[in-house]
Amino acid sequence: MRSLPPTQLLLFLAIGLVAGLSSSQLATGLGYSFLVSPNSLLLVLPLIAIAIYIASYPIYRYRKKAEKFEPGPRPTRPNPFFAFRVLVVARAVALTGSLFAGWHLGQLMWLISFSVAPVGLVVPTLLGLLGSASMLGGGLLAEFNCRAPKDPGEGAE
Repeated sequence: MRSLPPTQLLLFLAIGLVAGLSSSQLATGLGYSFLVSPNSLLLVLPLIAIAIYIASYPIYRYRKKAEKFEPGPRPTRPNPFFAFRVLVVARAVALTGSLFAGWHLGQLMWLISFSVAPVGLVVPTLLGLLGSASMLGGGLLAEFNCRAPKDPGEGAE
């Protein structure tokens, strides 16, 4: 699998931004309260980033050991099915983190632009944006860790 193109991440970010901005305007325009992310979501987003990075770390260790040319036994290769699953979940985490970051960014833009008294709502929305950014970063780092090792003589030219 190729690395995730930045245009795809920006598309998901833009979709989340439009959804967060328009849903905030629609909800408050119809007289409902502002849609605040629950504290459990604010806690789970960074935990997902940490979990996917930890899951990809054995693949990273294997790649680093395999790239060093040392005589002797080769390092044990991780299960390819596990590596592929980690890569797919890392990509899903990165896309979902981008979508959540856009959602919280859209809400934050609405709070700053249109709200009269956003004091109590800015902090949870900002924490949601930071948690989403950490989820995006964790997914991208895990995807980076899942690259195949280079051949020992590949960078010699």
